[in-house]
Amino acid sequence: MSRYFVTDPPVAVPEFDAAAVISDTPPNVIYIKSKMDVATDARVKSELVKMAGDNKTMEMHLGENQLALLIHNIVRWEGPDLGMMPCTPENIRKLDPTEPHIEKVLETIAARNKRKVAPNPKSPIAAGSETNGSHDASPASGPGISLQLATGISKSPLLRAMDGRQTRSDD
Repeated sequence: MSRYFVTDPPVAVPEFDAAAVISDTPPNVIYIKSKMDVATDARVKSELVKMAGDNKTMEMHLGENQLALLIHNIVRWEGPDLGMMPCTPENIRKLDPTEPHIEKVLETIAARNKRKVAPNPKSPIAAGSETNGSHDASPASGPGISLQLATGISKSPLLRAMDGRQTRSDD
């Protein structure tokens, strides 16, 4: 399939590597989308800005970034601690945010949805040395929106101003 379409099956994010740990208890496994498609990306972003009850005012829900990523990326789960609960948005909202497995899921979502930089046709990489047709974003370009949503770290001056964060240039 073309690189323009997201068609890969869901990805398993196990709580721990069952082969590395000697235990009779199997790991809990959360399955996430292999990568967000345009529709999923839009739904995640729309969770952060909504119309108020008066339908005239926009409300920003900046604290719901990780929740939106989990709700729109988790497709199913299984395991001794998760298998008894259906995988629904209501149950995803009830997950413990301090659970290391949930943190691992968020990190995996962010890593799999890192924005790519278009190749520079004049660069030596674009001239034929690229390996898989994609380029990772350079550190200078900053994190993509999905990574920003998962980590809560943004280079946006507007968002820094809204949450009170300061950079060295603000001092």
